[in-house]
Parts: sequence; structure tokens; C-alpha cells
Amino acid sequence: MVPTFTVSDIFVMMQTLNTKALIGFSDPFLGFSKEQIEIEWEKTYKKLHALELVRFSNGEIDLEEGFANALWIMSRTNLTVEILSDGEKKSLFYFSKNNVVECSQQEDKKYTLYMHGAPSDTWNNVIYPRMLAGVDKQKVYSQEKVFVPTSYYSEWIKKGTVIDEQKLVQFNKNGDLKKMSRLLNHSIKNKIHNNRLLIFYKEHNDWAIEGLHVLTSTTSNWTFEMINENNVELLVGKQSSAIEIVAEILDVLRRVQNQHEQIL
Repeated sequence: MVPTFTVSDIFVMMQTLNTKALIGFSDPFLGFSKEQIEIEWEKTYKKLHALELVRFSNGEIDLEEGFANALWIMSRTNLTVEILSDGEKKSLFYFSKNNVVECSQQEDKKYTLYMHGAPSDTWNNVIYPRMLAGVDKQKVYSQEKVFVPTSYYSEWIKKGTVIDEQKLVQFNKNGDLKKMSRLLNHSIKNKIHNNRLLIFYKEHNDWAIEGLHVLTSTTSNWTFEMINENNVELLVGKQSSAIEIVAEILDVLRRVQNQHEQIL
């Protein structure tokens, strides 16, 4: 049986390694008293000991080797990839030069840890297939782009329809907005999957982000590039063929590779 870990478990493990920041998680101990935090630490270490992932010897902590390697990668990585599938299923990938650790969310909101092979193998055999779930050969009816605030898009996906075309007028000064809204509305109503790819990377000791949404439907597929314009988070959406979706993901990866610091 594969062990699962709570967010509290993960934070205890990271704090043990003096981790400054862990992408993908919020600190569960904010507002806790010292005594409450000590209780959480004790619960986690008892659990890890029962799983034979931690041993205590002469007052020192000894981690199982594979487990220790996974924690070290998570703690020290400069490149993290998050995939969110259909707004529910989340997986985080923490990269090192030789291996990638996946922290995968389960239905009970707990997480499992998996060690993958080389970064290139993980992209080709794990990340790409998940991002391309539901992609089939669909016709591209328009080459135009539509600009949509991220908050609007999230709301539309959740409700299954485009709420108000007029809300997009201020963000779309060119092109046939009425046509693009109609096409997008049709695709959202016939949605198969909505997957989001986020890449977090170190840039001059600060974390930066690149991202892409992929919407698949029975009518047409879309890609939405993440941009920031006048301090507003926008998605630049367009209908995309299967080949174009792969190209868009590659473009995101190339932009990151040109900017982020050497990992580990």
C-alpha cells in the first residue's frame, strides 16, 4: 500500500530540512501556538516511524534513503510544475537534474509521493499525456484570439457557460468578439477536460511563473496562454489543433528554460 501524507505531514518534513518555501502548499500552521505545532510534529514523526520511513538512533533522526532523496528534491528545487485537471485533481512535480518527485493529491485531500526518472522522461511520459487528456482531432473554425480575465474563465468553466459577452469588450478591441464568444461558449458547454499547467521557476532568487490552460471539447479544442496586462491576469485563448496544443506546451517550457536558474 502506498503511504499518503497530509499537508501538515509535508510541512513538518519540509521544516525539518529548513525549507524556505514549498511551491503548491500554504502553511497549515499559521495561527498555531507553539504547543499545537509540537503536537503536529509528534503525530507526523510517529506516523513516519510506523511506516519505517524514519528511525531514531542515539537522539538523531535517520530517514529512509529513497524518502530522504525525495524530500531533499522537494526542499531544494528551483523548478516546480503543477497540473490541475478539471479543477480538482492536482499534481506537483519537483525537478532535480536527475529525478522528478511527484506529489499527487488524492480524493481524501491527502498526497502520495512518487519518484520519477529523468526530467525529459517525466515530461514525455507523464506530464504531456496528462495535459493532452481528451485531445482529439477537432476542426479549427477560427485563427483569431480572444482575451479573457482568468477569473471570468474559471467562473465560466465552473458554470458550464459564458456568462456575459459584454464583459469582454474592454479586453478585446480587435477581431470578431461575437463570433469568438459564440465558439468559446459552445466548447465550454461541450467540455471534455479543462487542464491547467503552471511552471514555477527561480529567477534572480525570486519565483516566477508561466502557464497554459488546455480546454478540450467535442466541438473544438482551445489553448489559453497566461499573461499579465496592466496588473490584470488575462488568458489569451485560441482554437488549437492537437499539434498546436503540443507546440503551445513546448513554447511555455522553452520560455522557462531560457530564464530559470540551473536546478539544484
